[in-house]
Amino acid sequence: MKKRYQFVVVVAAVSLVLAGCGGKDNAANDSAVGQNAATKLTAVNFATEVTSAQAKAKSSHVTMKIDASGQKINAVGDILVGSKVADTKVSMKVDLGSSGLGSLELRLVDQAFYINLGPLSQNKFAKIDLTDSGNPIGAQYSKIIDQLDPSKLIAQFKIAMSSMKQKGDPVELDGVKAQPYELTLDTTKVSELSKLPAGANVPKEIVYTMFIGPDNLPRGISTEFEGSAVTMNYSKWGEAVDITAPPTDQITDKNPLDQQGLAPAA
Repeated sequence: MKKRYQFVVVVAAVSLVLAGCGGKDNAANDSAVGQNAATKLTAVNFATEVTSAQAKAKSSHVTMKIDASGQKINAVGDILVGSKVADTKVSMKVDLGSSGLGSLELRLVDQAFYINLGPLSQNKFAKIDLTDSGNPIGAQYSKIIDQLDPSKLIAQFKIAMSSMKQKGDPVELDGVKAQPYELTLDTTKVSELSKLPAGANVPKEIVYTMFIGPDNLPRGISTEFEGSAVTMNYSKWGEAVDITAPPTDQITDKNPLDQQGLAPAA
């Protein structure tokens, strides 16, 4: 149960990273990143303006820190923001500290979720096809990835945001002055949160502090989830990233998630 809890926290947190990087709901034009930076952010336009800037920037480096029941979890990786879910790519390495799980590597490429659990998977990647409805594990994790649909993401934020306000003075992150905003989401209005793995008890409200740069790009997000403090920082927006699926000789046909009791419950 302890391993599953920690794994659920990691996957839920990764899904938050991904959800923060959806593309625009309408086709983005080729204007430069930050063109709408002068637009005053409100509860009405916040999601649209921020996701539009992300879609134009296309890529980001991300770091993540999680304090889960006293366990320290750290992650680092890159994200390539696609105009649609199928084009979004992610590569992350996660250090699970003293949790007993060591470290793992995650990749999302072409709607396939790859996970390397180190010695637990013979240092190879297990492949979870998120489009295979006949695979119960793939079906469960595809529910997480579903929330990356840009139009759904923006619609959910518009519906669920119960309050938004500036929180303090700008702070320097990624070489720019980023304004902190406190966003409160009513989770009863976010249907996608019901698609998280079993055991991820979602509170009625989730409060985020999001740091937005003058170009409308997020530089940081902090929140609490499942009693775990999650902090994410984004940097190097727009720099080239190379995210590919593992070579076939690095992919195992065994399912280490199921073997270790980490697969999501049906």
